[in-house]
Amino acid sequence: MSISFLGCFTHSIDSQRRVAIPREWRLKKVEIDPVFYLMPGRDRSIQILPQKLFETGIMQAISKVPVTNAGKMRAIAQIGAKTSKSQCDKQGRITLTPYLMEYSGLQDQTVLIGGFSSIQAMSPENWERAEMGNEDMLDQIEKIQESREL
Repeated sequence: MSISFLGCFTHSIDSQRRVAIPREWRLKKVEIDPVFYLMPGRDRSIQILPQKLFETGIMQAISKVPVTNAGKMRAIAQIGAKTSKSQCDKQGRITLTPYLMEYSGLQDQTVLIGGFSSIQAMSPENWERAEMGNEDMLDQIEKIQESREL
């Protein structure tokens, strides 16, 4: 069973840095308590990857990097140091790290943006700045489709 993260939701962040993943986005039957990996994203966002995507996308690519490649190993160490793993609690909440909260500028609210296979969390102000118009969005979809045709 696959899941698509669609839509945009504004949620509160509690005093313990927890935010609820929307019910529509939580995996059903496959995993009772879904696991997510959180890492810095572009535009001061937090990239939230479901466990399967993290393992098949990020971990598989990292496992192919030769340990003798100093530059890539430094980059991997940076990614590892800034990435966290969070399992949804019974209320469907994940916990954000202090580093990711500071990096993204999150305080008491976040906008969770569905990115089909992953989620982005942004402050409402950063989301407003990053949001593109429909024409720009359609141009990007066209570029994605063209790159798949090559």
